[in-house]
Amino acid sequence: MACNNNKLKEGILFDCADTPIKGLSGQRGVIINYSDIDKAGSTVNGATITDLVTTASGISIEWYKELASVASSYASNSEDVDGFSHSFLSRLSTTSAENAERANELKNGRFIVIVETEYKGANGTDGFKAYGWDAGLELSEMSQGSNENSGSMLFTLSTREGTVEQYPYNVFLESDYSTSKATFDALFANV
Repeated sequence: MACNNNKLKEGILFDCADTPIKGLSGQRGVIINYSDIDKAGSTVNGATITDLVTTASGISIEWYKELASVASSYASNSEDVDGFSHSFLSRLSTTSAENAERANELKNGRFIVIVETEYKGANGTDGFKAYGWDAGLELSEMSQGSNENSGSMLFTLSTREGTVEQYPYNVFLESDYSTSKATFDALFANV
């Protein structure tokens, strides 16, 4: 199969009615174990996931203020496929035994993360972003200091070493914002 994606196909324009907005919305995201995603049953068209099928519900992750973020960066590679690296930064807010268990699970897992962004697009179709769709995200950093960050454990989930993502993020859009929001709020439960 030939790859024919080496040409820019449309203009890169600025629309005064559709301006950028920074940040994540709702102080909540969904982490899905990578092994719980049914890739064959899911529907993806380019950078848009229109049907995300899971074999188990996702896990809710909550934060306060602006204490979670996502990022992507272009990853050039002279010996392999170019792509993008994704990351999700958040925290376990207390040093409880329960959060020590979550830290261990994060250490041993592979995930995708879906967040709602403040930017929703002109028609509300770009509000939900998925990170780690192609290769998954793994724990790349975790630290805790008793006198730093109110004692909470900061962690970063990042693109697996030696892999890349095809897009800087995927947009999750079932049919419209309301339908996508209902699925997100239900933690992508396969009902």
